[in-house]
Amino acid sequence: MKRARFIKKRTLLLSITLLFGVLIISTLVYLCILYAKAENVWNKAYHPVPSTDKVKTPDTMTFLIMGLDNNASRNLGSSRTDTLMLVSLNKRTQKMTLCSIPRDSFVQIQSDDYTGMQRIESAYTYGGPKSAVNTVKKLFNIPINHYVVFNFDSFMHVIDALGGIDVDVPKTFDGPLFDTGKKVHFEKGKQHLNGEEALAFSRERKIDNDIMRGFRQQLVLEAVKDKATNLNSVTKYLKIIESLEGKIQMDLDKSQIKTVIQDFLIGKDYEIEQLTFDWRAFSNGGHSMVELYQDSIDHVAHQLRVSLGIEEKDDRDKKKFQTNGKYKFKSDYTTSTPESEKNADTFTGDGIYIGTEGNTKTGDLPNRKTTTGFYD
Repeated sequence: MKRARFIKKRTLLLSITLLFGVLIISTLVYLCILYAKAENVWNKAYHPVPSTDKVKTPDTMTFLIMGLDNNASRNLGSSRTDTLMLVSLNKRTQKMTLCSIPRDSFVQIQSDDYTGMQRIESAYTYGGPKSAVNTVKKLFNIPINHYVVFNFDSFMHVIDALGGIDVDVPKTFDGPLFDTGKKVHFEKGKQHLNGEEALAFSRERKIDNDIMRGFRQQLVLEAVKDKATNLNSVTKYLKIIESLEGKIQMDLDKSQIKTVIQDFLIGKDYEIEQLTFDWRAFSNGGHSMVELYQDSIDHVAHQLRVSLGIEEKDDRDKKKFQTNGKYKFKSDYTTSTPESEKNADTFTGDGIYIGTEGNTKTGDLPNRKTTTGFYD
């Protein structure tokens, strides 16, 4: 009887040991698959450009995040940046600074093939990530250490892989679902969004303007960050990694990604600072443009430089900014009326024209065929 009980105990112990062994081996195999999958995705995504600033301080880092309006299904030919956002991290001050740049901002493009005025969304069209980074660096006189560019597919798939995100919707509205002809209803307050709904929420412009659109994109970015940093499922991590394959491009290699996660993200509770512009709308040759007032650009550039520890705070930081209303570009009213443009002007007084005739001339946009949306 004792021998029989001993055999049963030994059999049970052996079964438990084997079970734990199988679980451990399965976990190790799964982690190896996860690592191999991640390595494959990063290798495909890695695309360094000479325009990013390789020298950085140990406490700060800046990213230019771009979302393309093109993917394999749309196959538009040339790609533009539907989303353009600067993100600065300062782990010493525990502050994350977000600055969304309106895609219709009329600025000087910095590319190998064209240096002239055009909407900032076309910087990528002229010269890919290199041109986009150079254009933003020139506009704000700040270093940009890294870039990340994604297409609409990756945006939706990552959020779906996360299990959706929770966003505090600022106002009630109906927004069109991407390329479907359908609409989704957004109710003011906390709302759970899947990938398709989050894209509609981020892209909507008709209910307000490009500036508020940028704020919505920042809300989505914060929600994604919160969800991703609180994941406790290896399976979800694998789904996220798989959702990015062939749908993202960046200049971060594996060691740099590890540095960003370990040194800047894990365990950090950043205060979020959102920057915005004073601006006016104008039409130019049948296209709607946004003029960021120069003093507003200067003020935002100062705030970005302060966030990075490049400049100290001064009298500009003691009061709320208001533009002086001096504008450089005249409207030809081909896409709007003086009344509608006045309603889209953040300056409430009578603006002063300080530009020169002919300064709204733009170069022709190139047609660069791409099936994924990305430019090599």
